Amino acid sequence: MKLSTAAALILSAAIAASSGSGVEAFTHTPPSIATSLSSPAFVNTKLLSKNDRTKRTPSFSLYMSSTAEEKGSTVETDLNSLAPANGSISSTGSESYSEIEEIDRTPDINAAKQSYKNYLSQYIGQSGAHIIYSKLLEEGVTVVNGYSGGANLPLLDQFHPDHPRHEGNGAPIRWITNSNESSSGHVAEGYAKSAPLGVNGKSPPGVVVATSGPGLTNLITPLQDAICDGVPLVALCGQAATFAPEDSFQSAPAVALTTPCTKFSYQIKGSVELPMALDYAFHVATSGRPGPAFLDLPKDLQNQVITAEAIEEFVESIPVGLETVADTEDLLCTQFVRMSDLGVGVGYGLHLGQVKEGLGFEVHHRPDGGNVLQPSDVSPGEEEGFMGQVKKFHNDHVPSFKVFNPQGEEGPLEGESPLMEELVSLIRSAKKPIIIAGQGCNDAAEELKHLAETLQIPVCTTLHALGCFDERHPLALNMVGMHGHPTPNFLVQEADLIINIGSRFDDRITGNIGNYIPEARKAAGEGRGGVIHVDIRKSENAKQVANTFFVHSTGKKFMQEVTNRFTVRQPRPNVTADWIASMKAKQEEFPVKIPQYPPKTYTKTNPETGEDMTVTKTKMSTQFVVNMMNELLCENNTIDDCIFTTGVGIHQMVAAQLITWTRPRQMLSSGSLGTMGVSLGYAIGAKLANGQKIVISVDGDGSFNMTFTELKTVAEEKIPVKLLILNNDSQMMVEYWQRLFHDGRYLAVHNSQNPDYCKLADAFGIKNLYCDCTEDLKETMQKFLFDDPDEPVLFHVRVERTPCLPLVAPGKALDNMILEDEDFEVDLSAAPS
Repeated sequence: MKLSTAAALILSAAIAASSGSGVEAFTHTPPSIATSLSSPAFVNTKLLSKNDRTKRTPSFSLYMSSTAEEKGSTVETDLNSLAPANGSISSTGSESYSEIEEIDRTPDINAAKQSYKNYLSQYIGQSGAHIIYSKLLEEGVTVVNGYSGGANLPLLDQFHPDHPRHEGNGAPIRWITNSNESSSGHVAEGYAKSAPLGVNGKSPPGVVVATSGPGLTNLITPLQDAICDGVPLVALCGQAATFAPEDSFQSAPAVALTTPCTKFSYQIKGSVELPMALDYAFHVATSGRPGPAFLDLPKDLQNQVITAEAIEEFVESIPVGLETVADTEDLLCTQFVRMSDLGVGVGYGLHLGQVKEGLGFEVHHRPDGGNVLQPSDVSPGEEEGFMGQVKKFHNDHVPSFKVFNPQGEEGPLEGESPLMEELVSLIRSAKKPIIIAGQGCNDAAEELKHLAETLQIPVCTTLHALGCFDERHPLALNMVGMHGHPTPNFLVQEADLIINIGSRFDDRITGNIGNYIPEARKAAGEGRGGVIHVDIRKSENAKQVANTFFVHSTGKKFMQEVTNRFTVRQPRPNVTADWIASMKAKQEEFPVKIPQYPPKTYTKTNPETGEDMTVTKTKMSTQFVVNMMNELLCENNTIDDCIFTTGVGIHQMVAAQLITWTRPRQMLSSGSLGTMGVSLGYAIGAKLANGQKIVISVDGDGSFNMTFTELKTVAEEKIPVKLLILNNDSQMMVEYWQRLFHDGRYLAVHNSQNPDYCKLADAFGIKNLYCDCTEDLKETMQKFLFDDPDEPVLFHVRVERTPCLPLVAPGKALDNMILEDEDFEVDLSAAPS
């Protein structure tokens, strides 16, 4: 976070004044500007105090969450510094400091209030729109995309390169105009899914700006997609002015609509709320399991200027008593600031938003005189009742680094820990262990590799974890699940120990849950195996699958600790040699098959000579085309430099099966929600975040038809993405289900009038290629992949209608797969969704 000049002056004065007499010695009273302010409804204060800190300057914590039934988190401020506590000033990790000394806390409420006033005073004289743009800069945002509208004009104006705030130097944030708000959301998702991790190890959120009414409603699908797949987003939408009449033009109940599909949704009641609201939005979007945050911005409040009087009124109106406020139903919707000790005996604090949920932060003093927020070591202590609900949310965002068993026992992950010793002993004795690597391993590829090699355990991955374990590695099992490779599905069912790291046992990887992991369950009963589940969210403990041990931790920390115990303390004997040999045998016996067709020869007239000529053409399957692309990329040693995006359908699962995944976050796809049409938007976002990478969209005609208007954005912004359109004139995945479950009564699955995709590309001035036979594929694919690296290219390929196999049919066990395209008995009552 870069402090503004004004903020830096305020901070310096604050530190100097507080060095002798505390926070009361410093006051800052800039010129006031008349304004109006509604009652605060987002911020709640919680002042934390402890006596075991090195005394330097007072620190005060802000406990932040959202309105009504929304989620929350905590931020602390030392005078004029406020940001999420995650090891750096910015929640996206734009700055980090290694030498940090803790400071004491004071239980003095007046001192706490003064610190909040001092923090907010750095924004005096700024409009709401100005503050938003400044906060985006503080968070390290470099790209924002969206669409214009009347209700977001004040905010949009901040992005113009000629705006006075930029002083003739151009806008530091790149603005991208999309063809519609839904695509804006998908572009933001693609950015967040693929952007390089910050110094704090977190993915920076994608940021999208839209207007009110239909602009907001068009964002619902990408917001739901993001919360389903754990994608950090910050959505900023205009809204009708606060003085507008009910049901005014383009007004919509934005918070009510977005609350179910976001981690945080809030409509600001005054510009003075924006600094804390934005700090919280960015933090909660990137903490725990990431997800979207939404702010609703009435147009008049985008123009409203913060004054000293507004700050005074805002801070002094904070009510006291968290549980008291929680019992007052009307306050849940009208107040967002409360003071409470949250029942943990450390004094008062600032609780923001929904009273039952929130997180804790602390301000630490840096040697250079600045301040940085760190996660608070104070958490709600009660497990039951009202405070138990507060602690539950805390535990889903702040890992305790503890091990739990079903008997209710717990122990630390590190150091002397009987439970950890039992867990390690279980790994040591297992003869058929397997690692299921989920999305929680994407920031820990090296740790995963070290763990697997040290323990000689095969590794399979989920859809969102593809690439976190290099599939060229001899222990790689590829993707597990409904359309996974056969071998990992077999081995999961045969394993005596399941080590699930960062996956939530989604139904797409378990098959019939009653028939899931029978050998591991048997081994658990006999004390020689079972399930070890590692997740950052404590609420995932035994949520889907009963476990032997649950580890509330990041995947990275768990793998470091386990590997250390085997490498430093006592190496593991090689007891998995036979198990790995069995894996290799199965991989030989059950490869993913590639449908191929016999060549056909026919006669046609030569258009130049008018004479008949003989032509041989061989039709192609989706599998054949994707496999050819993969082979060329691997032969050219460029596979490591690629990011792939997909829509949803056969092409998606074929890509997951047949591309050689070698790097984390290399595969961008809609998993839980299964949103068709995302591939083009994801690809644009991925290229904006990774300019040096080759970004390839692998899409089907059905998915591409939904959002090909984004070709406008590609052409307008000259974004050099590669677009592979696999056209079989159908939604083949659903067509196959209709064949299996509905006696081949095909409806709403055939695209009988697809456009000529090459002419469509021509209309936007985008280079394009076409292929409809095996004979021409290799040469044309090489041109597509390796020619024209600095311009967008569309490659239209005609393919036949082939299903994606293997397939674990709904209601079947994970190892009961359809391996061949032939008639197969299915449970008609378990039709797929």
